[in-house]
Amino acid sequence: MRDKKVRLIGSLVPAAAASLAALLLSALPALGQDRVDETVTRPVVSEATSPLEPIAPVAQDGHRGEGFLRKPPGAGPFPAVVWIHGGLTTLPTERLKEYALHRPPPSRFLAAGYVVAVITYRSRDDDPQSTVSREDSVAAVDYLRQLPYVDPDSIVIYGCSGGGDLALEVAASTDVAAIVAEEPASMLFTGIFNREFPKQGERFSPRDAAPISADPERYYTAEYQKLTREKISRIRCPILIVQGDETSNLNRFNAQVLIPELRSAGTTLEVVTFPGEPHCFAFDHRGQATSPAVALKAVQAADAFFRRHLNTQPKPIDASLVENVPVN
Repeated sequence: MRDKKVRLIGSLVPAAAASLAALLLSALPALGQDRVDETVTRPVVSEATSPLEPIAPVAQDGHRGEGFLRKPPGAGPFPAVVWIHGGLTTLPTERLKEYALHRPPPSRFLAAGYVVAVITYRSRDDDPQSTVSREDSVAAVDYLRQLPYVDPDSIVIYGCSGGGDLALEVAASTDVAAIVAEEPASMLFTGIFNREFPKQGERFSPRDAAPISADPERYYTAEYQKLTREKISRIRCPILIVQGDETSNLNRFNAQVLIPELRSAGTTLEVVTFPGEPHCFAFDHRGQATSPAVALKAVQAADAFFRRHLNTQPKPIDASLVENVPVN
């Protein structure tokens, strides 16, 4: 198993960064893996204990979205986490269901005592600035607020890439307790990646944004600076950015544009870096390129961050109801 070092990048005050590092590292076992140098496991909670419930959050324009929800046993109140996948297009139902049931990140949060909602959204590959994906994501938060067993003041978001962009958009649109944005595709959030940008095919794909992240200074003009700063001014919740390889174009763009803008605005922001890890390594937890132990550390860091900002703390599901199996 590869030996990876975790880099914690704090806010502008070094003491605060050191404090966060201690808090995150002390809380790493919270999701049930005491030693990351052993075989990495994930918790399995049976559907008899926690049924998989289809949900259809209704957006402002009346569109019925799609997602799957699982809750710990009991009446609550529980904190809740919304998982938002990357890309620009709707995730097929079976893939959404598979992620909710079998992938390590949502399984770990469920076993730790969170209500878990795994959602998809309407595609925006015809226009990357279409608001429908954001509206569907906000609708999921509104749906959770109405559930009698969810504390409406303890809803958090975890999104990666395009889902990380949507986590930022949700935070700028409604109140949530905190968000974790894993390598957010912030060329979307800034407005630079839009329908006027050149594309290779009939519809946009993430690779079409490569020139933007390769040369941020060229594309981040005064027009997009104004748009970005207005959005950031509406964000009230704390943000944790999780990132892998710092040399990737997307992470360089965030380092040059998003992170400085968030800090300049006084946003409560922390950044945790896992050097060398591939894009969305913690969210996807797939592929030989990702170390299961490092992905586990990233998700544990997200949990530790959330707990610092939750009104209602998660309580682990009884160990007798949880089976731990090796991560593939």
